[in-house]
Amino acid sequence: MELVHPKLLWLLSLLAIPILIHLFHFRRHKTLFFSSLKFIKFIEQENKSTKKLKNLLILFARLLALTAIILAFSQPIIEKGNLKHSAGKNVVAIYIDNSFSMSAKGTEGELLSEARELARRIIKNTPLETSILLATNKLDGIEQRLISKIESLDYLDKIELTPINRNLEDVINWQRAFLEKENLEQQKLGNRQYIYLSDFQKSAFVMNKIEADKSHFYYPIQLLPQDPSNIYIDSVWFGSPIHKKGETNELFIQIKNDAEEATTNLELELEIGKKQRTSFIDIDAGKKSVISFQITDQENGQKNGKVSINDKQLYWDDEFYFSYRVADFSNTLIINGDAASDNVTRVFNIEPFFKTQSIKDVEFTKDKLNQCDFVILNGLNSISSGIDEDLVEFNKMGGSIFIFPGNNIDYSEYRHFLKALNLPELGPSISTGLKIDQINFKDPFFKGVFEKENKNLNLPSVTKSYSSKNLKQETAFPLISFRNGAPLLLKSKENSYLFLSSLNTDFGNFIGNALFPTILLRAGELSTQNYPLFALIGEENKIAVVGPIVKDQALKLIGNNSEFIPIIQKIGNQNFISISGMEAIEKLKAGNFSIQTDDEIGLLALNYGRQESELVYKDEKEILDAFKNKGISNCQYEKIENGQSSSNIEVDKPYEYWKLFLVLGLFFITTEIALLRFMK
Repeated sequence: MELVHPKLLWLLSLLAIPILIHLFHFRRHKTLFFSSLKFIKFIEQENKSTKKLKNLLILFARLLALTAIILAFSQPIIEKGNLKHSAGKNVVAIYIDNSFSMSAKGTEGELLSEARELARRIIKNTPLETSILLATNKLDGIEQRLISKIESLDYLDKIELTPINRNLEDVINWQRAFLEKENLEQQKLGNRQYIYLSDFQKSAFVMNKIEADKSHFYYPIQLLPQDPSNIYIDSVWFGSPIHKKGETNELFIQIKNDAEEATTNLELELEIGKKQRTSFIDIDAGKKSVISFQITDQENGQKNGKVSINDKQLYWDDEFYFSYRVADFSNTLIINGDAASDNVTRVFNIEPFFKTQSIKDVEFTKDKLNQCDFVILNGLNSISSGIDEDLVEFNKMGGSIFIFPGNNIDYSEYRHFLKALNLPELGPSISTGLKIDQINFKDPFFKGVFEKENKNLNLPSVTKSYSSKNLKQETAFPLISFRNGAPLLLKSKENSYLFLSSLNTDFGNFIGNALFPTILLRAGELSTQNYPLFALIGEENKIAVVGPIVKDQALKLIGNNSEFIPIIQKIGNQNFISISGMEAIEKLKAGNFSIQTDDEIGLLALNYGRQESELVYKDEKEILDAFKNKGISNCQYEKIENGQSSSNIEVDKPYEYWKLFLVLGLFFITTEIALLRFMK
């Protein structure tokens, strides 16, 4: 047995008071008056033993009463398990996982509903003076406080599903850090007991950076669904990133059946604008299936789309939103140098999709890049610092650049420019082994350009080409190569292109082949600046704003009957939308949104991540081993799979005896009063 307040035992010295009262009060001589002395001897013999017994009983009653009361205030307890008591206010820290996976159906409703009711029972059984730390996946300032039982029971009703997904490591460290700060700065805390109500998905079960704890108790309580299966839409994509009026594009939809049984006749609905299409598919157990639709847009402009299925288990991942733009034109700027070829301008003049402006390099000013999608450097032998800096910034803002070098280039100026675009340095010209031998047909750049892969194409000849230095595959890769392995056409991941030969006739007749306008027009089509097909809420991504934003003009995302002002990051002259961070995760919901300033400037489709769509859980051994390996020895696991009402979970708390000692104290006081009043 231990005492919560052992320092109060000094009050036992007060036991000397009733002893002194016994010695001096009960032994005082009293004067008795009798009419006759013949009865004195008889009275003394009759009452002497009774009196002595009465005085001793009163003394013992007082001593026992005082001792019991002192012990009651010292709060004697007997701990359960291996817990050691600490002086201070006891705390029960409860974490309720309210991520989307907790919307799975248990025996008595959603797992989140069962977790709330289980937490309610635990809180009601805690002592009234115990403080509660009640947290969900939000882990915000509102939850970072100790509250009473009444407050915690009220907060339980406000807990709802959230797209925020936390791993266990973050939750444990958050709880510990707050309670330790509270203990040091606000009030002394005693025993701390940690309760975790979750399904413990493998994707969120991370316990790498956790320190050992042998002083407090941990209760991982796992709630499992009746049916751990799920069918969900994993992703969507178009066969070609180019959307043109009247041209057919193929939309692909990938669906996964994360179950032990195959599904048949699963209904899939596609909506694009006001048009709807339906398909029925079969998916084998544990497999993915890809279905496609042929999409032909008859009008230019922004398009909203949604794909949906009907799954009986989880609902949040049964819809997938996307948006795209059918562009009516693309702005192209051609900057001509000393070795420019007129064929470049002719190629774009015959295609009405491109609005083309052609200027000399000495006429270039930065304002020429406004609203521009595609810039072609046509035969520049030197690149001035002004053009260099402006075009690099243009590329970082999402613009695309195609470089045809001149026939007598300034290597030092080109070196600096190409390095900034993540393209390799140009070396001395070569004239051997220059037969075009390989076209990277599998690259998305050539998708849909050729009916089939044909290695016997009539390819143009190149008699001279610049060599490349320091080519790194992670930053740039070849689209067309020579027989000797040297590249002819390179593309960087930042959507810039480098043609390593000049269009001057001294370098060959590439401009006379059909491949020349093909690669130019294809690069121009891929350079049309658009918003992404979709974005995932909460993920770190920078979505470039197409077009400038007027100063002090607020940008808003409007949709789903809500309005959200995202964080805008500015890099150079380019603005980027951020949909990461807790505020975005809490306020944004999956759907199609309009990007607006004073007017609509684009569409953005937002979806939830699919990390929790695969319902794979940790088992009891894995959970207990994880806690044990981190030095947490006081851990008790409980599994809830038949409904929370059938479980009998009691948080271990010490056996408290202060009430018993208080009752004993009152009993002995009552005994003393009875002895004084009734014992003659």
